[in-house]
Amino acid sequence: MTEKLSYWDVIIAGGGLAGLGLAKQLKQANPELSIVVVEKQGFPRPRAIAKVGESTVEIGSHYLSHHLGLMQHLKENHLKKFGIRIFFGAPAEDFSQQDELGASQTFGIPTYQIDRGDIENHLADEVRALGVSLIDKADILQLDTQAETGSTQDKQLLIRTTAGEQTLLGHWLVDTAGRASLLKNHLNLAAKNEHKSNAIWFRVDRTITLDDWCDGPEWRARCMPEGRRWLSTNHLVGPGYWVWIIPLASGVTSIGIVMDDIAFDAAAISDQTSAMTWLTQHQPRCAAAIGDANFLDFVLLRDYSYDCKQLFSDQRWAVAGEAGLFADPFYSPGSDFIAFANGFISSLITAERRGQDIRVQTVVYERLLRSIYQNTLSLYTGQYGGFGDRVMMGLKLLWDYSYYWGVLSLLYFRDALCDFERIRPLAGELHKAQQLNQSIQALFRARAERRLQLPNRGVFMDQYQIPCLQFFNKVLMEEPKLPLADELARNMALVEQVAEAVRDMLGENPELEVSAAESELLGDYRLKILG
Repeated sequence: MTEKLSYWDVIIAGGGLAGLGLAKQLKQANPELSIVVVEKQGFPRPRAIAKVGESTVEIGSHYLSHHLGLMQHLKENHLKKFGIRIFFGAPAEDFSQQDELGASQTFGIPTYQIDRGDIENHLADEVRALGVSLIDKADILQLDTQAETGSTQDKQLLIRTTAGEQTLLGHWLVDTAGRASLLKNHLNLAAKNEHKSNAIWFRVDRTITLDDWCDGPEWRARCMPEGRRWLSTNHLVGPGYWVWIIPLASGVTSIGIVMDDIAFDAAAISDQTSAMTWLTQHQPRCAAAIGDANFLDFVLLRDYSYDCKQLFSDQRWAVAGEAGLFADPFYSPGSDFIAFANGFISSLITAERRGQDIRVQTVVYERLLRSIYQNTLSLYTGQYGGFGDRVMMGLKLLWDYSYYWGVLSLLYFRDALCDFERIRPLAGELHKAQQLNQSIQALFRARAERRLQLPNRGVFMDQYQIPCLQFFNKVLMEEPKLPLADELARNMALVEQVAEAVRDMLGENPELEVSAAESELLGDYRLKILG
């Protein structure tokens, strides 16, 4: 017998970034909705809470800044990110001898390294102010997606808090509770994928400043203004693995070691001691920078990538964030997928609230998100063996950025993904883009099988100097000058040229002469990779 029973338009199980973001998005679109968010942990959260997902890229940043209205909070309380940066080659005493791939300046769209505790505390305050109920320190004891209540089938959650047990009935139920996967487990929706990789993740109570790893004036002057490398999501890479170094405004640094099965089995990492032993051998500058810092946590995840059979239902339930699917941490796509799923779910709930039949809409959104997920997954599957290969990774980031900014980001920044009338005419162009991406990723997979680590040359591959990347990023920042179909067609023409250049440069004996078309696309980037 429960002590309390309450009824809600929407129950959100999980009060992290996905759940709180959805609550705010829904309340902004539908102020009359009664919404409750149920969270296992308490508020306020510790500032540097132990959560993966500290780095944002353009879509996730745009979602937080513009859709959730967090731009000022991000500027004032979090670190502005200096892009993605990768260091290749065998460890060298002089770090300037490592090959470096990154940008000398930030592209125009701001992205951030976020302290999850700070942003979730801020969102919690905001949703409460909007009238959302937040029940924290709550254990979910039971859920039911088909509870018979009178003439309808409602969703039911039995929870326990310090005040006792209570039953929540709701018209909609959304699972944003992360890897607890409440709805996935309840409805038997778990599914595997073909990507196999493993991660060791911990945080230390120290700011790691990569700019101090070399005193050479030329090396320090590569990035302008100087002294900002540490603000990047820095990657130290080798065949089958990569190490991330992410700084946070709280003074904490997040460290991750991500490996395919071959590298993971050879590394034999099981705890803090073995992780530091491995780092000392393979990335000694990182190990030295950690030094005697305190470990705040330590997590080991085997085979972390997973799928979900269904994410949205016209029976008024949905799954978002890591409660549903997860591809890989490389490129930091987690907040992007929160943006996609929350947008689709908000659109479905709003449409159903207005009396619309959402059956077709649900199927279309499911297919769209699954297509985005499969394309994202293709960036990683079978490619970790090539992460130590300067040539492959220089081309991979060129292609992956072009596709991400030129196609997917364009759709998101133009608010087209949830708009039937605008997205339907683009189906042919998007199918062509997807096929092209799959063909290029297959080339990278073939190269990755060689598990190369090329000799150090101390070269700097400056992405900021690539004309086509400048163009794609600039388009996203500007007000559209063309209809979306024309914008996408123009971008795709350029994306296809990038694909041809990548195919040419992945050849076994590429000519170093740069054609006029490739020079217009890439500047001297090709020579930096191959020369």
